[in-house]
Amino acid sequence: MKRLIVLMTTITVLFSTSAFAAVPSDEVIFLQGSAAEVGAMWGEVNRDSILRAYNTFMSRAEGKEDQLRQFAKLSIDLSKKINCSYWIDELNAIADKVGIDRELYIAFTFGRYRDLALLYEGVGCTSFAVAPPATRDGQIIFHKTRETAVDLQSAYLKKITKVPPGDKKPYKFFGEMGTADTGVSFFVNEKGLAGGADVPAQWQHKECYVGPYEGELPYVDPPKYDGFMNHYIPRYIAEHCKNIDEAKEVLHSFAEKGYIASGKLGTNYLFVDARGKILQIADNCYKIIEERESPPLVYAGDEYEGIYFTVSRENDYGSPEDALVTNYGNITIELVNSPKVSKHSALWNFARAQSSATILIDPENPEALTTIFVTLPAYGYSIPFLMGANATPKALVDGTVYEAQRGNFKYNEFYEAGVNDEWRKFIYTVREKVKKGEDATKDMNDNFLQMVNLVLSMNQ
Repeated sequence: MKRLIVLMTTITVLFSTSAFAAVPSDEVIFLQGSAAEVGAMWGEVNRDSILRAYNTFMSRAEGKEDQLRQFAKLSIDLSKKINCSYWIDELNAIADKVGIDRELYIAFTFGRYRDLALLYEGVGCTSFAVAPPATRDGQIIFHKTRETAVDLQSAYLKKITKVPPGDKKPYKFFGEMGTADTGVSFFVNEKGLAGGADVPAQWQHKECYVGPYEGELPYVDPPKYDGFMNHYIPRYIAEHCKNIDEAKEVLHSFAEKGYIASGKLGTNYLFVDARGKILQIADNCYKIIEERESPPLVYAGDEYEGIYFTVSRENDYGSPEDALVTNYGNITIELVNSPKVSKHSALWNFARAQSSATILIDPENPEALTTIFVTLPAYGYSIPFLMGANATPKALVDGTVYEAQRGNFKYNEFYEAGVNDEWRKFIYTVREKVKKGEDATKDMNDNFLQMVNLVLSMNQ
């Protein structure tokens, strides 16, 4: 009885009105405006962590300054070729705010993951998509779990609203990666296109079961180092593609023009759009080596349309596919974003599971009502928020949420069910406002802040 009273008291505290008190505006950041304006804001918020990551990189690259400057010039030229010179404006503003050399910072941010970046060990990532006919009520879901070496993680909404003449005007997007990066590991944009880049199956660690791989091996021969690494390819697609058809066209074009690089190994991508279409596509830098639209899950010899995993994993607790197959045709975001699927222990390694997100794409109003359940690190509580917000809590941008959850590991699936209840109540109300054509941005911003504060309180 005493334990029950303690549990009820904890729940009451977590979901009391005080936990949802409005957060002052200085606790959020609006990453919108010109690239220089956005870069200056990013550099101000993340100055210390950028400097640490940059100095670590430079210490490993001792004696290669001339090479780094040549690589920076190549990155600048390529950014201009694809009409994304605003990327360089953003990076220059960050470098100026932090107080570091512009060219060397450009080389760092474009090339820190190149050939495992001198810093990081290639481990493994898993992406999957679940769409009709597998889901209930036509839900369209994308998930990515990112495994890498420990690195302070950031998640945010970004919209570059002003670009130099000749540049393409970007879409607003949600992105996630390290606090020192402007590329992204995974994303969803205002058009309802979600996606991410993975390490190919053959290169993933052998302690996890990896399912059969179809297509050519992802070896890059000779290794290719000139071009964009796979954190800038997803950013380009996030900002300039509205569906899987356009994403496919970009990847083919970039491969043919020699714009893709990744060192010794290729990259596997997964995308899903607001139509519920899924694209799995892989390159070896020089060409596209595999491409499948809406491939089915193969499970126990049967095919299940609307479910696809980039890598199949299992352990003593089974696999994340088990629950999806059991609930086929009735799969919901709550099931997917749970320890049975996206938080299944087979999907992540405690030491390396840096981030994840489970994304519910709204096909009618993707720019406003798409929900991102972002989780930093991947075994923590998810923070649900809507694409229609435009203010990101600084605690999510500067790595505070990541550090709070990485050090505590207090996850309780019943408490997360309570977070989901709060999300359901909110989206039910706000959906009506959106359908009426009313501006719900402030409501979404306030709710985003409340969810971040709630998750932080759950880790104390």
